[in-house]
Amino acid sequence: MSSLLTTPYLVWGPVVLVFARVVALLGTAPVTGAPVLPPTVRVLLGLVVGWFALSAGIPATPPPEAVLPLAILAQVLVGAGIGLLSTLIFNLFHTAGAVLDAELGFTVAQVFNPFSAAGTESLIANWFDSFGTYFFLAIGGVELLLLAAVQSFKVVPLDVTQLVIGPGAVAAAVQAFVGSFLLSVEIAAPVVLALMLIDLVGAVLGRLLPQLNVLTFNIPAKMWLGMGLIAISLPLLTDGARLGLLQLGQSITQFLGGV
Repeated sequence: MSSLLTTPYLVWGPVVLVFARVVALLGTAPVTGAPVLPPTVRVLLGLVVGWFALSAGIPATPPPEAVLPLAILAQVLVGAGIGLLSTLIFNLFHTAGAVLDAELGFTVAQVFNPFSAAGTESLIANWFDSFGTYFFLAIGGVELLLLAAVQSFKVVPLDVTQLVIGPGAVAAAVQAFVGSFLLSVEIAAPVVLALMLIDLVGAVLGRLLPQLNVLTFNIPAKMWLGMGLIAISLPLLTDGARLGLLQLGQSITQFLGGV
């Protein structure tokens, strides 16, 4: 600690500020912010990315030492903002899976057992989350976030002590939320429409054949047809992930331009 205090502020000040922004981003990002990732790994990754950012020649002029706490807070807010934007877009997989869970009847377990563990009833949503995580890693989503962290220092420098949330930052958050929701609807829409046809056929059969137990026909038909359509529509998940990644880059650029 004494050696750190005797080190010139111009040396350790930029390191602390870069580390604060990168760790805040990694702690709120979809994959690196997962609870299964130990905090020590997150901290070490932040140190590595911070070192690369300083080596890349980013503007490393810190603010006056008296306002260093405000500068650290500003860096944490910028990093957390980028991470939360990526989380909003990444949630398109879970939203699409949750809609399909409700349509297929997989959430009925929570009705019979309200005390069941949270998330255990969302089978398709959990599977979509796993698929999204693997695909996010495969197409370089983490690399995009780390590149965004490095590039963000050129837009929002280290000597910033006050952040002004402008219309651009708010518009970026709204765009990320709406875009994620629309992409999840596009992914789930084909399966949901097919299941609605099954409900319509079941309703017609119930009117024509009152002695027929429609539930014995409707529930298995919806389940088997839904699972088959989900398997067929897997390419929609990859297309949605690519569109989400493209939208993530646009939202981050718009967010950084608005703070």
